[in-house]
Amino acid sequence: MNILLVCKLADHTLRENVLQPLLSSKTVRHIYVLRDKKSDSFDGRVTYLCSEKQSKSKLRHISKIWSGVRAVSKYKIDAIIGVLNTPHGLIGRTISMLTHTPYVHMTIAGHREFWVDGSWMERLNLWAFGRGAAITVTGSQTKAYLVNKGIREDMIFILPNLPNEAFTKVTQNEHRHYDIVSFSRIDLNKNLILLIKALSRLKEKHQMKVAVAGDGDQLDAIKAAAQQYGVSEMIDFLGYVNGFDDKVKILSDSKIFISCSKGEGFPVSLLEAMNCGCVPVVSNVGDIVDVIDNGKNGYVFNDTDDDTEFTNYLDILLADNGRVAAMRLEAYKIKNEISVAHNGKIWDEVLSYIFQ
Repeated sequence: MNILLVCKLADHTLRENVLQPLLSSKTVRHIYVLRDKKSDSFDGRVTYLCSEKQSKSKLRHISKIWSGVRAVSKYKIDAIIGVLNTPHGLIGRTISMLTHTPYVHMTIAGHREFWVDGSWMERLNLWAFGRGAAITVTGSQTKAYLVNKGIREDMIFILPNLPNEAFTKVTQNEHRHYDIVSFSRIDLNKNLILLIKALSRLKEKHQMKVAVAGDGDQLDAIKAAAQQYGVSEMIDFLGYVNGFDDKVKILSDSKIFISCSKGEGFPVSLLEAMNCGCVPVVSNVGDIVDVIDNGKNGYVFNDTDDDTEFTNYLDILLADNGRVAAMRLEAYKIKNEISVAHNGKIWDEVLSYIFQ
């Protein structure tokens, strides 16, 4: 089977989260990637279809449609996959309608992809992708959202995001410098003020060392809040951490991974942390709950406006090293549950479904 893949994505995300699982499917013969720029040729079964002239004009998306239409005929494309709604999902869906080729829509940021641009775009997205051949989603909450919006349940397949392969090779490390780590962009949605408030309530009871990795428009405000609540001395603000090896080092040196976000899809940072043996304490948003067995391999809290529930879970872990060690072993098991090979089997199911 020949696939036309329409996407943008960072090179490593494209390779590890999309191409490798597709290539591990038994039915995929070749993938033609319609994209603005080429990437490393790690497999001879992948061909990049890119314009020789790089342009930042939005008009380039129109030329992508016609390039895709030609590619369908030239390369005998059997199915089209579009990643993310705007613009590449809609580009892929347009190509499929013009060529009468089955279209699979791949979401990687949860149900917020459908509604984040407003109610009019939500209706367009639901209409366009709900009339394709299949939709992959990152978890059960996104699937439930689509079913509630009238999309047929049988055409929706759960396909979790994948961590970078550097995190799948981590060896267990029992001795950890940081008690708590946060790894995210620092903005209002990430809601790190909840962590600051929790630390202020716990500081008299526990000695804590905290790592906050990331930058963003709320970094100065969070630093000021740490001073105000008297917890700045226990926090190392690490700034933006770019390299995977550095991320692995920090996460492998931390006991508890936290996320206080008010909205997420299926954050890869959670999978990366669990692969490094961090016990997650995370807000109940997006498709996060699909990988957290509450009280066994992590904790999920519901209130992102009041720190009480979040603080209680941190208190439980900080007071019991034995519990942390046991839950760490459970968190490590995510390596076996979410993998390239597992996603390849899901792609077999998707492609079999659209050609049944």
